[in-house]
Amino acid sequence: MARMPGAQWRPVPNCTKGGQEAVYGVVLHIMQGTLWGSDSWFRNPSAQASSHFGVGKDGTILQWVDTSDRAWAQAGGNRTWISIEHEGKSGDSLTAAQIAADGKILAWAHKTHGVKLQSTDSVTGRGLGWHGMGGSAWGGHTACPGTPIKNQRDEILKAAGASGGGSSDSGSRSTTTYTVKKGDTLSSIAAKYKTTVAKLVSLNGLKDPNKLSVGQRLKVSGATSPTKPAYEPFPGSAFFHGGRTSRIITAMGQRLVAEGCGAYRSGPGPNWTNADRESYRRWQKKLGYSGADADGIPGKASWEKLRVPNV
Repeated sequence: MARMPGAQWRPVPNCTKGGQEAVYGVVLHIMQGTLWGSDSWFRNPSAQASSHFGVGKDGTILQWVDTSDRAWAQAGGNRTWISIEHEGKSGDSLTAAQIAADGKILAWAHKTHGVKLQSTDSVTGRGLGWHGMGGSAWGGHTACPGTPIKNQRDEILKAAGASGGGSSDSGSRSTTTYTVKKGDTLSSIAAKYKTTVAKLVSLNGLKDPNKLSVGQRLKVSGATSPTKPAYEPFPGSAFFHGGRTSRIITAMGQRLVAEGCGAYRSGPGPNWTNADRESYRRWQKKLGYSGADADGIPGKASWEKLRVPNV
C-alpha cells in the first residue's frame, strides 16, 4: 500500500485495485467544482471517475485512491501516472496553499515512487505533467488544468524541494524581514528571495497564505549572496510557448546555431517562434532523441547539454 502521511484518507470505490503498473509522474487536473463536491462524485459508481489526490483551495489534501491502485482520472494515462485534482475551474491559478500542498505530494511521490522533480509535457516523459498533454488518448481535455496552472509548475517543484524532495536553492542563506507592499503575493516574495511559498508559510506560521496585509512584516530566509551559474538553469518546458519573449531564447538560439542546428532565416531573437522549435528539434535529434522526445520543446536533460550561457 502507498498512502501519503498528512493526507486525509477518503477511499472511494471508483478505482482498479492493484492496477497501477508504473509511476511516470504526477498529473495536474482541475475539478471544475469544489473539493467536497468531487469527494461525493467519486463515490458514485455511475461517475466512472476518481483521482489519487484532491487539493482544496485552503490546502486540504484528500487521498481517494492508494497509489498502488489505478485511479480513473486521465483515460490512457491511468496505468502509469498519479493524479491530483484541484478545487477550482479551468483558467484559475492555484492558491499559495494549493502550491504548498502539491509540493508535499510531489516530494512524497519522489521519495516513494522515484518521481523526477522536473516538468514534462510528454506522456512518455517523467516528472510533473498536466492532463491536457495526453490529448485524445487521455480523454481530450486539452484545457485541463489550464495555462495558469501549467505555468505554476516551477513553483510546485520549488515547494517540493522545501518539503524534502531536494532543493535547487544556491548561495548562502540568512533570515531577514520583508515588509509587504501593495500587489505582493507570497509567490512573488518567494521568487524575489529565491525561496518557496512553503518555506514562507512555515517560517511565519501563516494560517492563510492567500491573505497578506500591506505593511505586514514577514520573516524571509533567502539567498543573500547567490552564486550565479555559468549556464542558464532550465526554465521548465512550459516556459516555451508562442508569445514568450526573453533573452534566454536569444541565448538558446545562438547556442543552437553554434551546434549546427539552426533553422533561422534571420536571428535568432528573443521571441519564441517555429524556427526556434525546429532548431531545438534538430538539437534533440542530434542527441539521439526521436518521436515525442524530439518535438522541439526543450527538456531538462537536453537543455543542460546545450549549455546556454546565463543571461
